[in-house]
Amino acid sequence: MIFSAICEEFGVIFGAGIIGIFIMLLYRGVRIALDCNRRYYSILAAGVTTLISFQAFVILGGVMKLIPLTGVTLPCVSYGGSSILGTFILFGIIQGLYILKRNDEEEMEMEEEV
Repeated sequence: MIFSAICEEFGVIFGAGIIGIFIMLLYRGVRIALDCNRRYYSILAAGVTTLISFQAFVILGGVMKLIPLTGVTLPCVSYGGSSILGTFILFGIIQGLYILKRNDEEEMEMEEEV
């Protein structure tokens, strides 16, 4: 119920901003998954993005009474040591895939110049 507490204390605009951040994370993760050259990395990025997005959807949907409320934590908002650690590991995987994609693009540019 952390999302409802945030909306109550800071207002609907702040709550909409949090939802916007999760939509942006979903967009960036899908963009990374689509841009990866290797199929394994693409599937990995899509899976990690789906995991984070689904976790956010479950808690936001539960708070808005669209689906039954569960004990899942809101990524990077709810307090929980293992939840925060797991979410940061997932973000690290996505960031690593982005770096690999960028390095592959730079190598391809160097090969084209030669």
